[in-house]
Amino acid sequence: MIDPLIVARDLHLASTIIVAGVIFFDLFIAVALWRTKPPLLAARAVFQSSSRNVLWVCLALSIASALAWLWLLSMRIGHQDFRDVISDGTVWRVLSQTQFGFAWQMRLLLGAGLAVCLLLKGTSGGRLAGGLVFLAGLLAAAYLGSLAFAGHGAEGLGIEQHIHLAADFLHLIAAGLWLGALVPLVLLLVHLGRFQEDGWASAAARAGSRFSTLGIFAVGILLVSGLVNAAFLLGGMHSLIDTAYGRLLLLKVVLFAAMVCLAGINRQYLVPRLYGSRGTGGASATARRFVQSALVEIAMGLAIVCIVGALGIMAPANDMAAYLH
Repeated sequence: MIDPLIVARDLHLASTIIVAGVIFFDLFIAVALWRTKPPLLAARAVFQSSSRNVLWVCLALSIASALAWLWLLSMRIGHQDFRDVISDGTVWRVLSQTQFGFAWQMRLLLGAGLAVCLLLKGTSGGRLAGGLVFLAGLLAAAYLGSLAFAGHGAEGLGIEQHIHLAADFLHLIAAGLWLGALVPLVLLLVHLGRFQEDGWASAAARAGSRFSTLGIFAVGILLVSGLVNAAFLLGGMHSLIDTAYGRLLLLKVVLFAAMVCLAGINRQYLVPRLYGSRGTGGASATARRFVQSALVEIAMGLAIVCIVGALGIMAPANDMAAYLH
């Protein structure tokens, strides 16, 4: 039977990563892309509308799943059903008297602040809109990164806890920069290929190139922060085989390696082909391959998110290793 707490965790992590990714894509890629000529007015309008819809749906799902996570955790702590944790105040005690609850109060405020910022951005223009894009990026980073306080990193003590939390924070931000931003990249490539306005192939290549550069940065952060996390959570390399936690973590590493390989193919093969495309047919075929590859990356990334949701409620491998020995 599927654990509803894992489902809530997975939904929350996935939707929050996409929220941050859409905003990061706008901040680091789309803003610069729309300044180039030709203006690509039709593709831009439809892309902005569709990415805005994805952003709002995922933000609503993120906040709803955060509340579900709180509710389900309160049920597990109090060994009660879903009605009793409300009627006897268990949810309120978890929210007001635990470190998890304090983190959730902060994150819900950040989510509400992000929603207000996005609403203001939608009705503003000029420099104010540019400033709100930057503010939205900061709020999205804080909203995503603060999920670290709901993980194993929050369980340590002293300097080790701070190092582990920092690694978790950076790991989450990097996931938003790569996996989360893949979603608006796919939307952009689809709409550019749909309208095929003058210069669309060049714009697709520039977007792919900028995303690839951002992805290299994100992969570097993921590798370093992942190694730091492994040092805290694994009781040695043997734990990757000897424990259920380690085997799930190993599967996550394999999927991550496959994503890196696909991203490398996109950067070394598909982006140069978009730059060198002559004629609409060749550019369209290359853009379709890029979209297909990105969709596979997204699927593998979501599989990793599901693994992370399960790992988050399991005892770390180092705890199991200590128990076994």
